[in-house]
Amino acid sequence: MQQSVNISLKDIHNVNEALLVLRHFIDLSSRLLPFLDELQRIDDPSDKESYDKRRIIEVYESYHFDTKTSEVLIGSNILELIKESFHTLANCSSDQHYKTAQKKLVRFILEHKRLDDKWKFIGSN
Repeated sequence: MQQSVNISLKDIHNVNEALLVLRHFIDLSSRLLPFLDELQRIDDPSDKESYDKRRIIEVYESYHFDTKTSEVLIGSNILELIKESFHTLANCSSDQHYKTAQKKLVRFILEHKRLDDKWKFIGSN
């Protein structure tokens, strides 16, 4: 016997809205985290560079999200990768920290690329 699932139009709308917000945050992170990485590497930052760095850190510190959301909605741990990348980049204080941050950032970038390719493929169908 086949079991049916009752999903309302409102539920579908809410899931679609959550997917749009999630995708926007992921795409934003794909630009901001590499930029934060660049800013962290500057030995003597200008006032603008220091300001940009503070603003990026404030953006991420203001977000309160459950990293499991991306696992449930898109089958990916990308929110966990974003969180790890941000915390590691924001707290870099030595060459070893930079190497760890780079590894985490690369893991995020690769997962973003995989998801972006998947979204493009889905969009083309």
